[in-house]
Amino acid sequence: MMRRRAVLLSGLASLGASAAPSDAAIPIDVSNGSCLVPVLLDRRLARMRLDTGAEVTLVTHAAVARLGLRPDPWVGTTLRGAGGLVERRANVDVGSAQAGGVKLFQRLPGGGLSLPVTNSDLGGADGLLGGDVLHHYILDLDIPSARLALQVVALPSHSIGAVPLQSLRGVLLLAPVQLDGHALTALVDTGASTSLINARGLYRLGLVPALTVHDPAVPMLAVGGESIVRRRQFTELRIGAMKVTEPTILTETVPEPAYDLVLGLDVLGRQRLLLSYPALTLQFIGG
Repeated sequence: MMRRRAVLLSGLASLGASAAPSDAAIPIDVSNGSCLVPVLLDRRLARMRLDTGAEVTLVTHAAVARLGLRPDPWVGTTLRGAGGLVERRANVDVGSAQAGGVKLFQRLPGGGLSLPVTNSDLGGADGLLGGDVLHHYILDLDIPSARLALQVVALPSHSIGAVPLQSLRGVLLLAPVQLDGHALTALVDTGASTSLINARGLYRLGLVPALTVHDPAVPMLAVGGESIVRRRQFTELRIGAMKVTEPTILTETVPEPAYDLVLGLDVLGRQRLLLSYPALTLQFIGG
């Protein structure tokens, strides 16, 4: 599993700063630096971290026990994290899942979920709501107002101000960004509290190890253990029409072949965000 690393729209034909919040919005908890979404799993309430940077939806072992979720007799999953091979065990079989009245599924609209189980501490979350489920929907994510909405209608491809995205393995989203004048590719990751540049991004920025060795070191927890990253300040980050001046971004020397950096909630949560998996677009509203 990758380490790491909402949307009833009013007036789909004319998205922009005037778009109104959805009446069906889901209240979310953003108090601890992540985005926790209330989800009903077999009619039992779970708090799931909204994680567009995770390929699979999963639950913790503690949540399985508390919610009384039943084992899947046919499917098991090996989870891999920063520390290599982490764990392998049977999935749990969830017959029905809902968020804000919207039915969640992995493959077929009428189907349920088969979820891997982890022993990892997810910071108070019962699990991760990942791309295998989220890729069916549009996310209207408003971190400043602490609400999310989901819808399955695709955004029009001609939406003014929308940033075109690329799909990675069908369930992850990549966005073009500009960092200090360099064109980079970023993973859109609502599960990361802080943005992070990997070895590929450092190479494209011309930041050889000798230039970052004196940057402050920061411990980072991830699935599979703890790693050390560094903190560096840049001049300007641009995603579409949004500009972030003097952003502080973490850096690491771990290689990643598909993208240069992870865009976390420190950037994605600054304004209301419309994120469409079906149309492969991203748009910031307001600000």
